Amino acid sequence: MRKFLEANKNRIVIVTYILLFCMFCFFSLMDLHKRTSDYAYFANKINSFIKNAHDSESEYLSSRLANYVSAVAQEKDFARLLESSDTEALQKAAEPAFQDFGKRYVPVISVLIYDRNGKLRYHMIPPSIPHDPERFRPNVSKEVFTTKKYTYGYETNIVPLYFCTVLPVRDSLSNVVGTIEIGVDLSFFHYNLKWFLKDVKTAIFSKGKLIENQGAYKTDSAEYVYDYYRKLKANDIQFFNQFKDRIDFKRTKNDIQLGERYYLVSTSQVLRDNGGREVGKYLVAYDMTELRSRHWGYFYVWLLFFAITASVMLFINLVGFRKYERIITNQDKMLAQRSKQCALGEMLGHIGHQWRQPLYNLSLIVQNIGLQNQLGKLDDTLLNNQITQANQNIQYMSNIIDDWRSLLMSGSSRTVIELQASVERAIAMVAPVMEQSRITIENRITSQVHTMGFVNDLVQVTINVLLNARDQLSLITGERVVLLSCQEDIDSLVTVTFQDNGGGIPNHLLRRIFEPYVTTKDKADGTGLGLYLCRQIVENLDQGRVWAENRSFVLLGKEQYGACICLQFAKIPKEE
Repeated sequence: MRKFLEANKNRIVIVTYILLFCMFCFFSLMDLHKRTSDYAYFANKINSFIKNAHDSESEYLSSRLANYVSAVAQEKDFARLLESSDTEALQKAAEPAFQDFGKRYVPVISVLIYDRNGKLRYHMIPPSIPHDPERFRPNVSKEVFTTKKYTYGYETNIVPLYFCTVLPVRDSLSNVVGTIEIGVDLSFFHYNLKWFLKDVKTAIFSKGKLIENQGAYKTDSAEYVYDYYRKLKANDIQFFNQFKDRIDFKRTKNDIQLGERYYLVSTSQVLRDNGGREVGKYLVAYDMTELRSRHWGYFYVWLLFFAITASVMLFINLVGFRKYERIITNQDKMLAQRSKQCALGEMLGHIGHQWRQPLYNLSLIVQNIGLQNQLGKLDDTLLNNQITQANQNIQYMSNIIDDWRSLLMSGSSRTVIELQASVERAIAMVAPVMEQSRITIENRITSQVHTMGFVNDLVQVTINVLLNARDQLSLITGERVVLLSCQEDIDSLVTVTFQDNGGGIPNHLLRRIFEPYVTTKDKADGTGLGLYLCRQIVENLDQGRVWAENRSFVLLGKEQYGACICLQFAKIPKEE
């Protein structure tokens, strides 16, 4: 686990932030989706409410007009007057009754009465509205009233657009003998819708333009509230003119920004005439600024939460990994110190072993000089000969010290090192120890391969591997062999193998053999740092890596089986 954290700490930090960012995006999208759904739900509710309010107001207004006019028609006997074609009597009977609309807060702009043949018998239209009574025709045929008591819709034959309620005039046998059409100014709906929704703006779009105040007409019976209707309508028309070109009438709702305000503009309410044909759309703008501000306020809070969380995670990662690096650094220092002590101990042991023979020779030389002196046979020639032999042994001992000292001093900068020379030097340094243990070293590395590393990297790796092999081979009887070989791959990689016939590494230790303090020997005999140092050294080489496996090999016609330490690195062209 420690090795994994040490090797992947940068990836862990990156993955942590990627996961944190993904979580932020996920929850942000979820939150945004919820708020968008809430906004859409609210918009649909507004559209539905506007449609219901408009339909209910239309139905309510038409029913009021139908009930009132039907009662007047029955009381004044409009059916008899139409049958007798007594236009003057009809006008005298209808005029006072229809002048009463203004007191009922209904802005009626026209009253038209047709007989059964569709001929206009009575009309009441303000003089300010240009009109030609001869051109008027009924909007609804009398056959419609076989199934309906009255009908209503939006018509265009008096002014560009107005609300028209049509009801039948029936005789005593319930036969339709005529129709009455009552036109109402559109500002009535502007006023009434504002009772339902605060800050609502309304307008009507028909034939490619907004329906504005249709002239300066005013009925004689209109009360003060009629002027208020028209004022509200004029203000709303001025509001919609600011962005009417930005409205997409193919959509039921539009989001329009006007300065710092946001409006939901509904176009879902379709206006139809008495025949069911579309003649325009009812536009309603509702101020959504407060709702959007709350939604974006929540999003900014979420963004602030993410920023704080990311800062805390960054602080934890920085502090945690720095502390972890200090722990790892301290452990590496302890391991390095202990490995140096172990290496120093082994070095002194090897030096002592290699010095034993030269010291024995020096002892014999000194004894021989003393003996020859006692016998009187010590002359200049013999003395010079003994001194020469002593100097040769001393020089041999000095070379041994220089070799081991240079092994411990690997240098401070990377340089070009050569494989064959390094391996031969390492074999020469451990040859006395290997010969003492009756171990044969078969070196088949003959190619001069170069790589980048510190001066004695390959020497130290070779020595550590050979000494580990010696410890294992000393436990077996019979022939003891270590085979060194080298293979150059086509992708500029070199693989060096150290094979012995010591029986191999236990399977449960094979993958952990390069970890510190892992050893196949007894705790009293091994430190478990030799192969760990080999891994540390090899990983400093270009594309360097090391692994262990158990396998068989053939040497001098005999099949052998044991551990194989493989190290791999990138080669470089030989320097001229």
